[in-house]
Amino acid sequence: MTVEQPASPAQLAELLRDSQQQNHTVEISGARTKARMGGPIADTARRIETTRLNRILAYDPRDLTISVQAGILYKDLIAALAEKKQVLPIEPPFADTATIGGILATHSTGHRRRLFGTVRDLVIGMKFATLEGKIVQSGGMVVKNVAGLDFAKLMTGSFGTLACITEVNFKLMPAFAGARCFLFQCDKPTDLTAKRQAILASILQPASIDVLNPAAAARLGLTPQWSLVIEALGSDKVLDRYQRELSAFAVIPNDIWPRIREFTPAWLNEYPEGSVARQSTPLTGIEAAMQTTSPALARGGNGVVYTYSAKVADLPEGVKGVIEFSPPNRPSKDRMWPHPGEDFFLMEKIKRLFDPASLLNPGRLYGRI
Repeated sequence: MTVEQPASPAQLAELLRDSQQQNHTVEISGARTKARMGGPIADTARRIETTRLNRILAYDPRDLTISVQAGILYKDLIAALAEKKQVLPIEPPFADTATIGGILATHSTGHRRRLFGTVRDLVIGMKFATLEGKIVQSGGMVVKNVAGLDFAKLMTGSFGTLACITEVNFKLMPAFAGARCFLFQCDKPTDLTAKRQAILASILQPASIDVLNPAAAARLGLTPQWSLVIEALGSDKVLDRYQRELSAFAVIPNDIWPRIREFTPAWLNEYPEGSVARQSTPLTGIEAAMQTTSPALARGGNGVVYTYSAKVADLPEGVKGVIEFSPPNRPSKDRMWPHPGEDFFLMEKIKRLFDPASLLNPGRLYGRI
């Protein structure tokens, strides 16, 4: 395998064009923090890394918009925004090492999704390079940009199987005036469900509502009980209102959120042969899906549940979800993805339009695409 680190989008596009002409398979990557995600990539003739595409291209703090190259590290982007008291509130895992392109390609979003949406929702424009050697633009630097087909949404979560993201434009938000973290613990998951449902039905709008089973709570240094962790953002008056409304909760340090954000990377580092399953469930079924002796963590406002195994795990039959992380040498034919639905042919058709010879990131998306 040859490893290429193009210094410009034009060079990257030319490498892709050459790969297609030579019928060479290509691995597209950033910092490779999520190499164990989405199924293993097969051996390829060439790897193209975007790490040299790491510049801020345009930034207008007054308009709350920014344009960056795909290889910029998330932590560097956040540091630049902090100087202007602005934020990009996606809180992805691998926050210190992940690139923006990798975050978009894998659609990685963290605990603030309930209030701010996913990373896909914050993208207002994108450029990507195709196997034909072209740079395609979708959207721009205007927040309300609805002209044409939104290719950015198609590329987000495509795991580099269609094209290579080179630039991304984001809408930003002002930095938060303050933050406060609240914790409720109990022995019975039914008590936790009642408390969580009451918050969702109330006037309160927390940024994060996370549920931990006892094993996950213990890994985070909490008492091993069913735990509900709430993040509130706003002024002192707003936070005081939360504290009055959540009188049954304890106020704990905000530093629990980076540990929750990095729960998956920490688990994979400790268990190289481990797996992480992501399941979608109705809100009323969250606690039932977390009834396991292994750690489990859930986004309590949208029904996404993560369960952790210290060894290779299969996706149970009938479960709506995926084995999101697994060992890199695991065969793609293993049961890591649900049986395709009736709309699967659309995914295959889009793949053929962008990559008819299946050269880009072969094996990704569980070997199905």
